Amino acid sequence: MDALELLYTTRAMRRLAPDPVDDETIAKLLDAAMRGPSGGNRMRVRFVVVRDRSTKSELQTLYADGMKQLYSAPAPPPDPNDPAGPPDPATVKTAGWLTENLVDVPVLIFVLGLPGFGSTSFPIAWQLCLAARACGLGTTFTTVLRFHQEETDRLIGIPEDSDWEFHAMIPVGKPLGNWGLAKRPPVNRFTYDETFGNLVDWEVDQPCWNPAS
Repeated sequence: MDALELLYTTRAMRRLAPDPVDDETIAKLLDAAMRGPSGGNRMRVRFVVVRDRSTKSELQTLYADGMKQLYSAPAPPPDPNDPAGPPDPATVKTAGWLTENLVDVPVLIFVLGLPGFGSTSFPIAWQLCLAARACGLGTTFTTVLRFHQEETDRLIGIPEDSDWEFHAMIPVGKPLGNWGLAKRPPVNRFTYDETFGNLVDWEVDQPCWNPAS
């Protein structure tokens, strides 16, 4: 696939088959991820690869509680001027599937960073998602377990006196859904000319890439 197809179709794939993902593939994904942006080339990032079912079971319990907290938080009043609109029901549905089936996802990759250095760990985590898409594997980028930061750090073996902390979890596996364009509102609704609030005068009424292009 070309670069634009990779960028336009790497969307959250939360429904993943339990089929194993071998070490060779994981090594390839992480090696590609390491090529992502890193301030000063300092590589302030680490990875923890989790396959153990008992660990995943405990993580699922924490994840479910995190999702409960996320969705039970008081929602702000609807903003008629918000270009993003309300949450997509399909997203809510697949998020629920992952919550109930996290233990069966073959591999969970935790991206670790140092406090205040998400500017390094997050781009590298996204690079991992792109590499997985290129290999035909699905991923999703989630930080829900940050509701249980200390418990999660303990479960994946980060020492209490360590400066490292997990920043994101990337479930990896063969997708049960189909690849397709990530649904997004037109970018011109989010883009300002020179100063905040001054919307650009151009429009993008459909994706600039499509499968037929």
